[in-house]
Amino acid sequence: MRYGSVCSGIEAASVAAALPIEEPSPRSWQRPFLKWAGGKYSLLPELDRLIPAGKRLIEPFVGGGAVFLNSYNHADFLLADVNADLLNLYQMLAVVPDEVEKHARVMFERLCNPEGYESIRSEFNAQTLSAVERAAAFLYLNRHCFNGLTRYNLSNQFNVGWGKPKAPYFPESEIKAFAEMAHNCVFMNAGFRHTLALAGSGDVVYCDPPYEPLPGTNGFTAYAAGGFNWDEQVALVECCVAAHQRGASVVISNSGSPRIAELYSQYGFTLHHIKSRRSVSCKGATRGTATDVIATMVGSV
Repeated sequence: MRYGSVCSGIEAASVAAALPIEEPSPRSWQRPFLKWAGGKYSLLPELDRLIPAGKRLIEPFVGGGAVFLNSYNHADFLLADVNADLLNLYQMLAVVPDEVEKHARVMFERLCNPEGYESIRSEFNAQTLSAVERAAAFLYLNRHCFNGLTRYNLSNQFNVGWGKPKAPYFPESEIKAFAEMAHNCVFMNAGFRHTLALAGSGDVVYCDPPYEPLPGTNGFTAYAAGGFNWDEQVALVECCVAAHQRGASVVISNSGSPRIAELYSQYGFTLHHIKSRRSVSCKGATRGTATDVIATMVGSV
């Protein structure tokens, strides 16, 4: 029996050695249910490689949520943004997803035209809707407005125009994927300073702030009232360094602006340069690829 076991082991090893080694299948990525300017879906392979594992992932600029939706390396999530309508939608989907979906479906099915869009936008801006209705309206506006932009005027009214969608897609499966993860999430309507002050030992922070405009361009920095200027970029880095000193690992994405690279290097971040797509512009000639920076500060202080 002993010799038989040895022989069978040798035969098995020979068979195993003869079999071709299969390459791991490409990972499939979960799409967010929102269209989001500056969303990170196309950069997920790079971000997944650079964002370390940890118990809790903190996102002070959660936006469309592409990063947290595709995280297999974190058990809990603290997701924040200054956009109250975005956070209301996320919170309603976490608590009463079926109600949000029911209201949104009616809007998608009956109001896919410029007049319907204007009607929903007017009700939304009148602040007369319930929390669930407002969540559904925000989803409708996002999927029907121009390029999924989220923009408000000085009176805090949503002012993005009709996007002329031919056949708006209702993101049912994407909403369900979000709802399945929501029980592991804490959603917070807050700025990055307050959010990052909560980061500490064992946390992983991913920041996706409004990008610093490249030299010779205007960029899009209308993150909140007053915009997101250079002082905010510096304050964000300082808050991230403080979080790292408390034990958190930090990853930040931004444009390839030379002064952004200089700022991150000055504070001790490791820089990774990657190619990304730009798709917000209405002019096809100005859409294309650009070089982004992903800055990391991981490990012990």
